[in-house]
Amino acid sequence: MNRTVKALLIGALGGGLFFAADLPLAWMLGSMTFATIAALRGVDVKVNDPLRKIMTAVLGVMLGSGFSTDTLDALAQWSGGLLLLFASVILSMVAVYLFYRKIGKFDPVTAYFAAAPGGFNVMYEMGDAKGGNGPVIALIHASRILILVMTVPLFFRYGIGFSNTEDVIPLFGSIKDLVGDGLLVIAALLGYAIGRICRLPAYHLMGPLLVTAAFQITGVTDVAPPMILVYMAQLVIGTAIGARFLGTKFSEIRHVLGLSFVSTIIMILIASIFALIFAETIGVSVAGVILALSPGGLAEMSLVALAMGIDVAFVSIMHAIRISLIIALVPMAYSAFDRLVLRQKRNQEQDS
Repeated sequence: MNRTVKALLIGALGGGLFFAADLPLAWMLGSMTFATIAALRGVDVKVNDPLRKIMTAVLGVMLGSGFSTDTLDALAQWSGGLLLLFASVILSMVAVYLFYRKIGKFDPVTAYFAAAPGGFNVMYEMGDAKGGNGPVIALIHASRILILVMTVPLFFRYGIGFSNTEDVIPLFGSIKDLVGDGLLVIAALLGYAIGRICRLPAYHLMGPLLVTAAFQITGVTDVAPPMILVYMAQLVIGTAIGARFLGTKFSEIRHVLGLSFVSTIIMILIASIFALIFAETIGVSVAGVILALSPGGLAEMSLVALAMGIDVAFVSIMHAIRISLIIALVPMAYSAFDRLVLRQKRNQEQDS
């Protein structure tokens, strides 16, 4: 059986069970849980990369459809969120770096790239190239996303009382939405091409999101994709997250998973403190700021915001900027890190 088909069947089983249990973000959480278990047990699962990008583009269109003319008025007020985001990224990375060095006993290079609150692929490639432990860096980032997606929706549903908003969107759409749906297809294709040409971070999501947002803000269209497509996107993205753990065994990685869990808690606490202090100042809900500052993936955290109906436009924009900041600044700052930390460490080793 094709690996992707097998993976999606496993994911669909989990998604269906979670959906029947009325859990939040069911098709993503369920597929991710079952795919992770299958991967850790050695089942050969993998999601075809072009399919994942197509479904991520669908998510981008869905997120873009949450924008409106009111979004333009809010952008000026949200500018304070950029300073908050920058401070959160710096503080989180410093705190988690120290945690990995002191408690996790990671070498400096591994700790540095593992502490970045985002940029999975870039951090893995850079860290491995600079002499860090590539598999550990990859596992830290993969498990961070897994932990966040597994816990944040459940916390918002059962801890705070947010309810799913997915049931207010038609499952299949209607005849009168055909023109609008056609425009959304154009937005997806055009956005995908523009995002790739402009080399946007997560271009397969950001391109369709930005073009759809432009369509919505300017009044070209005002419809949302039918919910069945969003469920399909959740299924594919959730299964892809779980499939990342193929080739690993829980007994071999539980120490790293434990460290990742604690470091994720540290980052969430920082995000929560910032949210409680500054949410009112920037005119966004506390929950919205927590989601915007959470160190999850752009697609994953945006999906949580979408499912819970929590400041979707703000969360999407902040995560896009967060990923851009991390990808741009963390590798750039490595040269200063090398001078200040690594050379000092090498000098100490030579003296001894």
